[in-house]
Amino acid sequence: MNHEGWVQLKLEELSKSLGFRYTPWEEIKDRLTRLRSCMENKGVEALLVVQKMDCYYLSGTAQDCLLFVPLEGKPLLMVRREVERARVESPLEEVIRIKSTRELPSLINNHYGRLPKTMGLELDIFQV
Repeated sequence: MNHEGWVQLKLEELSKSLGFRYTPWEEIKDRLTRLRSCMENKGVEALLVVQKMDCYYLSGTAQDCLLFVPLEGKPLLMVRREVERARVESPLEEVIRIKSTRELPSLINNHYGRLPKTMGLELDIFQV
């Protein structure tokens, strides 16, 4: 087992022993569905979520991160520091490390297959 796997296993064990309850996938999925409905109504192909509370609401982790949400396909959670912890806390499948916002275009392109034609940028807490 590599170090990252070991850390993730230990975090899961500690979380269970302390009785932590993480946001279930079904709840995150429902939130993303409602968000995507709003995105579609506004003609937005993708959204970049930067506010910590909104990232938490849509991903289930309170890490220092950015969240790319395409209208279709899997969201991409890009974590600056504790990526192992984010993988334990978040039910999202695509969780990667980001060192700098300069990486955004290439990370989004690699994940989404191209850069979106229209992308919203969330700069304040929203209601979905």
